[in-house]
Amino acid sequence: MLANNRWVRATGTLRDRPISIQYREDWRAVKDAGQLPLCVQIAWTAEHIDEQTGFPDLKEQSRILAFNEHLQTCLEADGNAVVTMMLTNNGTNQWVIYCRDLELLQQGLDAIPTTDGLYPIEIVADEDPEWSTFVQVFEVIKKDD
Repeated sequence: MLANNRWVRATGTLRDRPISIQYREDWRAVKDAGQLPLCVQIAWTAEHIDEQTGFPDLKEQSRILAFNEHLQTCLEADGNAVVTMMLTNNGTNQWVIYCRDLELLQQGLDAIPTTDGLYPIEIVADEDPEWSTFVQVFEVIKKDD
């Protein structure tokens, strides 16, 4: 079950730096389907940071947005994974992705074009059938509403 492509954005501060969190509007339906028990987190630490905002500079933001589009296109097409959340704070972008099969997810990652060079990303994966990683962040956002 794929999520729709409507996103909700929350903003605030974390350690005196701006933070932006975007998440899929219908994440609960995807979680409740129980078909995506693996959590994959991808982190991109920016090489160039805008000191006023703490976000990656405009040139790097452009690459990050392109990578985000590629993530959705390459990982979600076969229904194996869904990009559920993207966080940006203090020069780091982090994506939270849930999937069924890590090997298929790796194939999707390998399909992302690298014509402009490799992406400076780090990837970790864990079993998380209850979506605890996502829910922890979501609960903090909801407290601030």
